[in-house]
Amino acid sequence: MTEGRWRGLLAGAALALAGCAQLPPQQPLPTGLTRAFDRIELAGAGVDVEWHLPATEPRAWVLVQHGFARRCANLRGTAGALAARGVATLCLNADSGAGVAGGAPALAEALARWWLSPAARSPDGRAAPARTVLAGHSAGGLFAARVGAALVQRAPERVAGVLLFDPVGAAPLQAVLQALQTRLGPGRLAATMAPPVRCNAAQLALPALRAAGVAVVLPPQATHVDAEGEDTEALAVRACGEGPPRPEAVAALRRWAGDTLDALLR
Repeated sequence: MTEGRWRGLLAGAALALAGCAQLPPQQPLPTGLTRAFDRIELAGAGVDVEWHLPATEPRAWVLVQHGFARRCANLRGTAGALAARGVATLCLNADSGAGVAGGAPALAEALARWWLSPAARSPDGRAAPARTVLAGHSAGGLFAARVGAALVQRAPERVAGVLLFDPVGAAPLQAVLQALQTRLGPGRLAATMAPPVRCNAAQLALPALRAAGVAVVLPPQATHVDAEGEDTEALAVRACGEGPPRPEAVAALRRWAGDTLDALLR
């Protein structure tokens, strides 16, 4: 598939998803977690941030970034499941303008600079811990990888690894992941990939993931919106054309993500 065809598929999916403006109902939080909202300055502009914070000192900060035309509210269940493993998760509400399309390289660079600055504190006043994991869904996967690449250029010892949930991207994704693989070494990059549909650009990212040496899980009955789970909407499901996420598939994805996170932080 050509880059132009890939962009065409994504544009069609984005138009369909643009109608999914309503926020999903808030689900109960896992015991011991707090959801918090903040606003941080990135490259001279304020960006809204959603956090999931454990009561204890977090083992790491984990970026859990939403996809194109989506919001952090669409990943609350997955972010909460990861935070229940003893980490703090954060997500940028980057749904305005181009959002995270194309991996938003300028925004990714700005977030990496903030992350390593004295200003980087969670809403409860805690400074960023020594370890970082970057995770993202769909177009947010390329964004998360770009943040990771920017971080390893400055402080490679801070980056424990990258988790991607059905990412989209071709040559740009492969280049960023290969750069991360070179700096981090094997076993630090992992992804899950749903069968080919419009919302994952017909699984275009799979060759890029394999070429970059990413460990890829291919659940046979997965959907693109498994990472969103109960936080997705009917319009998003319809846009992708593969049916709603199955609860057992959502649980399996979150279990895989949590187990992989634990392995990265050992």
